[in-house]
Amino acid sequence: MKIAIAGGSIAGLACALTLTCTGHDVHVYERSAEPLRGRGGGVVVLRQMLRFLEQHGHRTRAMLAVPTHRRRWIDIDGNVTRDDPELLPFSSWDAVYRSLCSMLPPGALHYGRNVTSVAEDADGVEIRFDDGATPVRADILIAADGTGSRLRSMLFPGNASSYAGYIAWRGVVSENAFNRDDVADLIENMTLYRSDAELFMTFLIPALNGSLESGMRRFNWLWYRNEPYESSIGAFLTGRDGHRHHASVSPGELSEQSLAYLHRAALDGLPRTLSQLVAATDAPFLQAISDALSPSFAKGRIALVGDAACTLRPHTGSGTSKSADDAVSLAEALATPQTDLVQLLNDWATARRSAVEPLLQKGPRLAQSFGLGYPSH
Repeated sequence: MKIAIAGGSIAGLACALTLTCTGHDVHVYERSAEPLRGRGGGVVVLRQMLRFLEQHGHRTRAMLAVPTHRRRWIDIDGNVTRDDPELLPFSSWDAVYRSLCSMLPPGALHYGRNVTSVAEDADGVEIRFDDGATPVRADILIAADGTGSRLRSMLFPGNASSYAGYIAWRGVVSENAFNRDDVADLIENMTLYRSDAELFMTFLIPALNGSLESGMRRFNWLWYRNEPYESSIGAFLTGRDGHRHHASVSPGELSEQSLAYLHRAALDGLPRTLSQLVAATDAPFLQAISDALSPSFAKGRIALVGDAACTLRPHTGSGTSKSADDAVSLAEALATPQTDLVQLLNDWATARRSAVEPLLQKGPRLAQSFGLGYPSH
């Protein structure tokens, strides 16, 4: 079949890879004009994503991820209050993204192609773009356009993501930006600090070029903070260009006011060993934590994957692995003999939604255990 994918982030690329491997003609249409380099922070590479990458590109854990050895909780003075063994392979969004891009055939990725409308008929889907180019026809369209999915809004008018009551300030900073003695306790450990309505964590991830060499890696940090009134985050989501972003502000786009607030809050409220990370970060970014769940993961000849289908809370550490599972399960479904493609996608959507339900429930529970977000009702 000819399959079009709207969205060239990890979920879209994972689907493109599995579907190409199973014999389909797949093209990915990404609205950004260039590859999505340097846009993400750290990710937990769970078994599903490791297995996925190894099966398709022979990437191993040692090539992709920085190991952690301990999970350490510290207090405001930097004293360790709890220290447990921890073995999680932390990678970076860039490393996973680059791995997936490198495995696709030439010509499969199309940048600067923003989908504006779709029209479905008995034989396929017609996809139009904002550049006025000739519409594309495909047997199936896969929506992989993120939490604020425009395609989901087109398919299910009125459905929207809901703000969860807290935000995540995020950043990455090179390991070699510090004297080694100042960060020695942070190296190859996951370090956490918690106070009322906030949680800070940091761990090492590969360098932007993928290097795992000591001194070349980067610290990834996340600082979750309650902001209970959605209106109060409007200023944070307004970037340096005055544009109000939907749910996140990318590296380099935070306003001067947001940067000043972040630096002041870190200096006043974090242990010094952690506040130094924030102060040394050139381009921090911001994510308003939200929940998104599509009424269905498919409608007609259009399937939804990744955050377009549902957004998992980051505490589950399962976003990249869920994308891999979405891709594999969809490829397996489309490999079965079928006479009714719409029914096949509907059956896949029902099964897939049931499979991710436990993760959808786990995220808010974890957040509440840390005192984050709106209380459940």
